[in-house]
Amino acid sequence: MRLPPKHQRDVLKIGELAEALETTPRTIRLYEELGLIVPERTEGGTRLYAQKDVKRMAVALRLGRVGIELESVQRLAGTRENCQTGKEASAAMQPLLEDLRKRVRSLLDDLEALERDLERADVLIRQCGDCPNRPNRKDCPHCPVDKNADLTDIARLVWDPSCP
Repeated sequence: MRLPPKHQRDVLKIGELAEALETTPRTIRLYEELGLIVPERTEGGTRLYAQKDVKRMAVALRLGRVGIELESVQRLAGTRENCQTGKEASAAMQPLLEDLRKRVRSLLDDLEALERDLERADVLIRQCGDCPNRPNRKDCPHCPVDKNADLTDIARLVWDPSCP
């Protein structure tokens, strides 16, 4: 049996889902192996992803893209189904959500520090905007980036102290 065109059905094949979520079929299969999504299958074995799968996958990918480990995503996705009551599920989910909240806060702190560092690097590197010299120690011995590179991690990355 052949599936109707994409616009005539409410499910997606793996390549269509990958394209819609800007990921790869391999990533989708990995998330499936981890139990995060469970697609239906045609008689021929073609995976068919419903809207619930699209939403779950989108959230899991978003968590992964911001640095949340797959193990944490897997625990979040699978904990409730192993509980016998809402009370048990709530109690089991609270520490997971708190851990996620702490991890997100830590990531935000790291991103804010990186943003401040980028601002310092930008100010420093803009000083070279009108410099006619080649950007090296030999041709620009008084380079402000070289002299102040340790004020910002990004500038230190740009101006490697071991390079001439």
